Amino acid sequence: MIVIVLYICEIIRIILSFTYPVSNYFLDLIYRLLMGPNKPLPPIDNKILLVPAVELAEKIRKRQVTCKEVMRAYIQRSQLIHDNINAVTDQRYVEALQDAVAVDRFLESGEKTEEQIAEETPLLGVPFTCKEVLGVKGLAQTAGLVKAKGHLAEVDGDAPAMYRKAGAIPVTVTNVPEICMWWETDNHVYGNTKNPYDNRRTTGGSTGGEAALLTGAGAIIGIGTDIGGSIRLPSAFCGVYGHKSSRDIVSNWGAFPYCKLSPDGEHIFTEERPQRHFASTGPMCRYAKDLPLLLKVLSGDDKRIQLDKKVDFRKVKVYYMKGIPGFFNSAQAEIQRAIMKAANHFEEEFGVKAIPLDIKELKYAFAMWSAKFREIGAKPLKTGLCYGKESINLWLELLKSFFRCSDHTLPLIFFSLLKPMDDKFYHKCLEMYKAMHKKFEDIFEEDAVFLFPTHPEPPPHCLMTIPKFPNVAYTCIFNILGYPITAIPAGLSNGLPIGIQAISGQFKDHLTIAAAQELDKVFGGWISPCPIKA
Repeated sequence: MIVIVLYICEIIRIILSFTYPVSNYFLDLIYRLLMGPNKPLPPIDNKILLVPAVELAEKIRKRQVTCKEVMRAYIQRSQLIHDNINAVTDQRYVEALQDAVAVDRFLESGEKTEEQIAEETPLLGVPFTCKEVLGVKGLAQTAGLVKAKGHLAEVDGDAPAMYRKAGAIPVTVTNVPEICMWWETDNHVYGNTKNPYDNRRTTGGSTGGEAALLTGAGAIIGIGTDIGGSIRLPSAFCGVYGHKSSRDIVSNWGAFPYCKLSPDGEHIFTEERPQRHFASTGPMCRYAKDLPLLLKVLSGDDKRIQLDKKVDFRKVKVYYMKGIPGFFNSAQAEIQRAIMKAANHFEEEFGVKAIPLDIKELKYAFAMWSAKFREIGAKPLKTGLCYGKESINLWLELLKSFFRCSDHTLPLIFFSLLKPMDDKFYHKCLEMYKAMHKKFEDIFEEDAVFLFPTHPEPPPHCLMTIPKFPNVAYTCIFNILGYPITAIPAGLSNGLPIGIQAISGQFKDHLTIAAAQELDKVFGGWISPCPIKA
């Protein structure tokens, strides 16, 4: 039965892809009837909300603006847009304002010079938000699991702790899909997070709450995690920047429910999850200029990633692909044009020859990703749903979900029921992975950047993530390779964000971030989903 449904999903995906944009037009009509008209965000009317984090930190330490003013502006904006997008799951507004007042008093004291502050706490006074699963002390940390409702983080996770160490102030935590294993941000604890550009579209996942809040100007910097595209997809769908760091550069510790930090700082596994080695934590933001400092802070200024190294693109090779090989896997025309626009910019600006690639193995990207999870002994998806109990009857949960009686979301139940691939295809996928890995390792032996679509189309309508799930192949394959990737906004298509990825070799994060900053000049970076009246 499940196999039949899978085939039906694939047929729907192929039809929708083949008939795009006609099918997109009719889906718009259907969703307008079912969900009503789009509810646009209120205008941005405070200039503070439009200042990049690095500039905001400088203004605060120079006392050109008070930290309290900044904090109040972001709290008010977060509250104002909440009903539109449903991104925030918990908040510490009162405590954040108290922290801001303490920063202002510290600056008034003259205890340290501006130079000392910039060196020791470069994000002093800057508000930040955080993906709910990573953990901010005292705030909700449920991973969207009904059984975990009411669970609070005992301490900060490692990544938010690094932001706080640099002087930034946590304000909110944001929504995720159930156990962060889907690419639409919805669960039965907090509900669905809506795309600020069109409420009937997905924000992506699993860091969808962060991306929605950032693009709506309810936050200036955030933190996400990425095991299959969870930073990059929401960044693309919401028109912001996101960076999936090189493997093991930024700590994943504290991510609920798989590991936690005890109050005394001890790292504890609540469940052994081998796939954590494919997950990366990284920064998200509206402005490309903030990325180097944010990653430097999160990584503890890890020198392996050479963030202070100046990049000369005349000495960097540029490669590109306009999409995954295969007629039914190809990216839509506007995405392909964005790739070519980026490649042409490097040719015209730096005199390099952008080289097209044809890596045929990418056609099986999703299958290779699944095979690598099996190879490392990753536990079945359903184990994540067993929080607080020994087992779960998936068929019963599937039946209950049709009557809206299940604690679990339909996509997660359905895909937990999928049977693993047969042994023959599994071994074939591992062989294809080895061949593909060798090709990429040869490419990235020198300084090189690979331009590739983040997703083959603009953000899908809500629930269309189910038949279109194979499209995550565009992102998930690079998690098992461990490469650094920066998600780059590439403008709008009919009012909806599209994005591309800049990819490079292990520990060459500085190259992908430099590429993002360069392409910011080409595409214009973040484009507000609402009017700006500041």
